[in-house]
This record gives sequence, C-alpha cells and structure tokens, in this order.
Amino acid sequence: MSGYAQNAEIELLNGGEKRSVQEKLKRISSEANRMALMVTQILDATRIEEGRMVLELSSCDIDGLVRETVETYFSVLNKNNNRLALRIPLELPSVEADPSRLKRVFVNLISNALKHTYNGTILIKAEADEGFIKVTVKDTGSGISPEDMPHIWERYYKGKHSETGTGLGLFICKFIIESHGGKIWAESELGKGTEFTFTLPLSK
Repeated sequence: MSGYAQNAEIELLNGGEKRSVQEKLKRISSEANRMALMVTQILDATRIEEGRMVLELSSCDIDGLVRETVETYFSVLNKNNNRLALRIPLELPSVEADPSRLKRVFVNLISNALKHTYNGTILIKAEADEGFIKVTVKDTGSGISPEDMPHIWERYYKGKHSETGTGLGLFICKFIIESHGGKIWAESELGKGTEFTFTLPLSK
C-alpha cells in the first residue's frame, strides 16, 4: 500500500496523468479498507472468545442499513468489476438488532462475495417470512467446494484455495446472527456461485 502511495505522490509532483493518479489512489483506498476489515475481524473474534461482545439492541431498518453499508464499502472493495443488485421492499418491517453488529455481518458477507466473484453479480435481497426477516447475499462467483462447506463457519478456516483474509468473517457472522436469535446458512455450487441466507426475528 505504501508503494502505491509513494508512486501516486511522485506522479502528482511530476504532473502525472490524472487518471493514473486516481487509479493508484483508488487502490490505496481499497487496500486500506481491506486492512481495516481484517483488523476489525480480529478484534471482533477476540471479543467473542473472551465473552465481551455485547449487543446494543434497537429497532433496525434493514433497507437503510444495507444501503448504507453498500454505499460505504461496495465500490472500494470491488476490485473484480462486479455488479450490484438490490431487491429489498420499501416497507420491510424492522427488526430488533444491534445495527453496528448487523452492519458487520453485511460487510463480511459482501466482502466475501466480492473476493470470490469476477465480472459477476452480487445480489442482496430481503423479505418478511413468518415472524422473521430473511436476508440473502448471493454471488455468481467461484463457489465453495463440498469438502470446504462443512468447515466454513469454523474460526480461522479459509478454505483450501483461499490465500487471503483472516478466516474469521463467517465465524463472526454466525455468532452475531445466532446471538440475535436468528439462523444463518449457505448453499453453493462450485463454479456457479454461493448464497448466504440469514434470518432475524421481527421487532415485537
């Protein structure tokens, strides 16, 4: 990351092309966000291990939370030219949740989808379903192998073909969703993509 920063600074001083400098700055921003995400995951995992992750519940608007997360993270984490599709009803009921923790779930799932998808589509959809909100993050990426699937929720598990990341994102997602009284699961087909779905109880 420091290399990109130094090159961008040199080009600016030498009157380099604006597009080239902007591209390097975009890479710096993307790498900084990726590193910040990794640090946050490590801190969250430590809180979980030590029993220090406390939920601060309030009435939470899923649509607003998804759009806020996407606006903040999608473009800076999207290195592989992926498209985004949102299917969230305008009048979706609220849930009783900790918005900061729930946002962490969305960041982890979106980051995971973007990392394993190239020139594809990331679909985020939500619907009310018998006392719950059901949320799905679906990609058209490389998929998860059958041998990896039973282990994806384990702490520090990254999969046989994954060289980046902390192996903590899905572990954290599972803990947060289950702490809210919900469930989370995954379906995947190798070479065609992965679909993560979780449920959260509606506000009473």
